Amino acid sequence: MIDSNSYHLQELCIASTPADPRRIMPPILPSYRRILDVGSGAGQTLIAAELNPGTTAIGLDVDHSALIFGRQLDPNIHFVCGKGEALPFQSENLDFVFSRVALPYMHMQSSLSEIQRVLRVGGRIWLVLHPCSTVVKELLRSLLRLKIKRAIYYVYVMVNGFALNCLRKELHLPFRRHQYESFQTVGGIKRLLREVGFDEIQAEKNNFFVATAKKTQSNAGTLRKIARTLT
Repeated sequence: MIDSNSYHLQELCIASTPADPRRIMPPILPSYRRILDVGSGAGQTLIAAELNPGTTAIGLDVDHSALIFGRQLDPNIHFVCGKGEALPFQSENLDFVFSRVALPYMHMQSSLSEIQRVLRVGGRIWLVLHPCSTVVKELLRSLLRLKIKRAIYYVYVMVNGFALNCLRKELHLPFRRHQYESFQTVGGIKRLLREVGFDEIQAEKNNFFVATAKKTQSNAGTLRKIARTLT
């Protein structure tokens, strides 16, 4: 296994190489002045994006060691240790929030609500997600290699994915109250984004599973909208 810093450097190399088939980058417009990467690791996506001068780039992750390494790679990025379920930022203050395959490891409903809260009206979200097929492949691979504990873990991910997409419930990992993982579906992520107040929602699975949306109402307007749906 490669160490953590080597992994982040490998990810930075992928993000910086347009011809690499593993590469996918968020569409960052010049008008985005305040940008947040949720689950940033060492900030490899923000570094490879080559942002315009004056852009405030924030990388948030729970891995403190990754953030320390990120500060060494690019001192211009503001690295913050925190969770997607409780973003430590002011409401309606960011232009663009993206996350590359990090939200599936969080409580999705809480994290999406928090992202909606911190975005300004007109702000956008861009997500790379886990399709069910990814989890099925990992489950089968674990079974074929007789890695029973790992297989049991992916059974949990499958069950949680079905609970999230079909029942709108999220089940934490047994004996680990604040740890989650799930897969997403096109219909499920569209519904979740709509429920927390996003509009102009798009989701599609090609080489990657990507969902995008826009915040078109203030937080107060969103709360009124949600309240109407509950009455």
